[in-house]
Amino acid sequence: MNMTKRILLSIGILAVDLAVFFLPLTAFFLIYILMVNPPWFRDFLKNLDSPDSAGRI
Repeated sequence: MNMTKRILLSIGILAVDLAVFFLPLTAFFLIYILMVNPPWFRDFLKNLDSPDSAGRI
């Protein structure tokens, strides 16, 4: 394996590593909630809004 291939392979590994560890997972989760509007999230919001849950944490 020549030096050019080694450098390109190293850059590729670094790019994959940076993409995996620096993805904004919270932003993707928020996008999922906004796009799909899952029932469990709607139930969660309803429970937060209900009067009997005012004293609960």
